[in-house]
Amino acid sequence: MDTRIFVDRLVELSALEAEWRRGSFSLVVVYGRRRVGKSALLRRFLEGRSGVYYVAAELPAQELYAEFADAVGEQLGVYVPRDLVEALERLASLGERLVVVLDEFQYLVEADPSLPSRLQRSIDTRLSSSSLMLVLCGSAVSFFEKRLLGYRAPLFGRRTRSIKLRPMRLLEAHHFYSGFGGFLEEVGGYSVLGGTPAYARYALGKRSLRELLEEVLQPGHPLLTEPLDLLRQEVREPRTYLAILRAIAEGRVSPSEAAQAAGIDPRTVHHYIRVLEEMDIVERRAPLGQRRGHRLYITDPYFRFWFTVAPRTQSLVEAGYTRRAVEIAERLVGERLLGPTLQQVVEEHLPELHAAGVLPTRPVEHGPWWKRDVEIDIVVRDPGSSTTFIEVKARLDRQEAIRVLDALVEKARRSGLQEPTNHYMVVAGEVEDLDEPVQRLEGNRLIVDMGRVWRRLVEENREKWMPR
Repeated sequence: MDTRIFVDRLVELSALEAEWRRGSFSLVVVYGRRRVGKSALLRRFLEGRSGVYYVAAELPAQELYAEFADAVGEQLGVYVPRDLVEALERLASLGERLVVVLDEFQYLVEADPSLPSRLQRSIDTRLSSSSLMLVLCGSAVSFFEKRLLGYRAPLFGRRTRSIKLRPMRLLEAHHFYSGFGGFLEEVGGYSVLGGTPAYARYALGKRSLRELLEEVLQPGHPLLTEPLDLLRQEVREPRTYLAILRAIAEGRVSPSEAAQAAGIDPRTVHHYIRVLEEMDIVERRAPLGQRRGHRLYITDPYFRFWFTVAPRTQSLVEAGYTRRAVEIAERLVGERLLGPTLQQVVEEHLPELHAAGVLPTRPVEHGPWWKRDVEIDIVVRDPGSSTTFIEVKARLDRQEAIRVLDALVEKARRSGLQEPTNHYMVVAGEVEDLDEPVQRLEGNRLIVDMGRVWRRLVEENREKWMPR
């Protein structure tokens, strides 16, 4: 397995390039939960540039600062004091355009709580007039959003750019799943590992969902404990977060239901949900056009897989019954995960579908809609212009698609979201008996074979997923 490949992150690389071209002092913050590819992004950016890359650890401040001074000596051949702020000022005084990356910056602050204030003073008095590009990076999302980027934080207003790195959409992650046999099989693999590069790399070389599951569901595989490890690192009460995620995976999708199932006070559940939202694991959504009636969604496919499949297969895996665990996992992916993941893939790629002429409405607003027992998978609105109502299915034939469209038209009338022009779409991973990838019917109705459209999107966006 080649773990050195670098895929996508074109937007983030362009942002870093723009900061570099400024020529003047830059303070860039790059953060996101662990395994999402921050270090790979910054190491790629540093290629061919003069700079220092330093990864902090949970050590006393004196040891960290000594390590940093040694790293500067090794990578630049320059002597600097064994104090971080003084070392940065020394590098700034060289008059060269340098990049300094401080990875896992939260450990430096834990060891020396005065560091942000000292760094603020240095920026204001000395560094701001230099050509140094300083990058603060880390995986403690709450720390970065509150203690570093928050309004009351010492460094508030000093940063020139912040980048929150998130898991990749399927289009960007396509390289990892390109060996799978067909679009729905690719979505199945994405349902297991999602778009976090450190997870998705296990799909390289696999040809099917079953083959992927046979590797992942092995005793001792690192992905079997990753959610536990991540939550233990990121939050103080991992058991509470695990209970909330388990409740959502089991269908307790309102905050009060999730709180009751997790055994916590409903008045405190919003704090836990907010932290999970910051980590890009959970999303809280109301029906499009409404402010109330929120539902909770596990948005990261890997976490959705883990909390759906692990409770039913963990004992089998530990006992060595891999074949039985794979059979159960494959069934659960097909019955419970493929549909939500496919719907997520369609919604996340609405801009590409619109650019390709498949989606008739510009995706200014979009999201699910529901009221009591009536639900529409995705509603896309361009207020004052048009709305497209979308139902997403895994597989169906042309006649089934027409019946779904007839029902969709009636549901759309009850939504209150119609505009002067309205369109109705069925998007399926596979559509039998369809003459072309997109078939347009009377009454602004469309049937879309996403598998055939997907091949076109992949070719038109090759630069997003080709390894470099």
